[in-house]
Amino acid sequence: MAPPKPGVIPLRPLGLGEILDGAFQAARRNGKAMFGSALIFQLITVAATLLIMFLALGKFVFGMMDGTVFFDENNPADMDFLVSSLLGFSISIVVTVFLSTLLQMVLQGALVVPVVRSVLNRKTTFGQMWQLTKPRIGSLLLLAVLYAAASLLAVLIYGALVVVLVISVGSTGSDSAALAAVGLAILLSLPFVAVAVWIGTKLLVAPAAIVVENIGAFAAVKRSWQLTSRNWWRTFGVAILASIIASIIGAVITTPVSFIVGLIMGMMSVQATAEQALMQTIIAQVISAAIGALVGAITLAFQTGVMALIYVDLRMRRDGFDIILLKESESGKDDGGIPGSPVPAGLIPGGPAPDPSQYPGNY
Repeated sequence: MAPPKPGVIPLRPLGLGEILDGAFQAARRNGKAMFGSALIFQLITVAATLLIMFLALGKFVFGMMDGTVFFDENNPADMDFLVSSLLGFSISIVVTVFLSTLLQMVLQGALVVPVVRSVLNRKTTFGQMWQLTKPRIGSLLLLAVLYAAASLLAVLIYGALVVVLVISVGSTGSDSAALAAVGLAILLSLPFVAVAVWIGTKLLVAPAAIVVENIGAFAAVKRSWQLTSRNWWRTFGVAILASIIASIIGAVITTPVSFIVGLIMGMMSVQATAEQALMQTIIAQVISAAIGALVGAITLAFQTGVMALIYVDLRMRRDGFDIILLKESESGKDDGGIPGSPVPAGLIPGGPAPDPSQYPGNY
């Protein structure tokens, strides 16, 4: 007999096509929860970035355009103003990237919920998805902080090695030495990139483990490491293929839109004044950012769906997760929770009322 398929995937170890198709189907069936949440996140990130650019550099740019601000590279006051503007802009961007990383980790964890529920053909509303994610937000934030700290440590180590390399080569003495230092710095980055890809793949399903298994950040790191053992290349291949598909989808949507917007703005700016040209540039940036947010929401929902189904596949191969899901599907009841979770939905604050007959051992 063929294995049952109550939802977007059959309850057995999955093939590549089944993971990709299941991710598309899960996103389509739970559009409001997945695309809506991803779009809100993308719009917040884009709006924050544009606002920071305007606050940090807007006064300088507008002043240069209308002639009220003059920049002389030989004037120390002008140089100090430029450096302070760029420094404030850089710090603001770093803070924004860090906060968006925290929010994106929480969003990835939340998007796992409708995907796993779609495995048993259960639809998930926007509010239900966030209600089920709420108890796991703290662990997801801690996981994001761990990732950020590890990335910062790697950057600092790499930067220190590059500085030592530049000093030892003596690149300030000649152009050939400077080029040699740059080449060695690029070669030195290759091991860091390889290690980052390897560790990133090993920890790919940690957010899904936090949400589904209700474990902490450190336990999720260990759990993801265990699940991907002996399946690293398969996990890496599926993830990189999903990234390529997402990039193609983004390019297909954004390329013609960017071309049309640029063409229209170019025709309008032929006889435009400096102020009009600046306003048209701002409008073009806002339109491009809005389109980018929409495309980012689509690709983020798809890639997170792939990550969630990779997690389900790895657990079916290692833990017999398909048997657990089969038992839940045979009950024919939707308790409103996450399939395979050790915490029934009735025990989640604000969740649906518990059904004692379904979990007799817990009541």
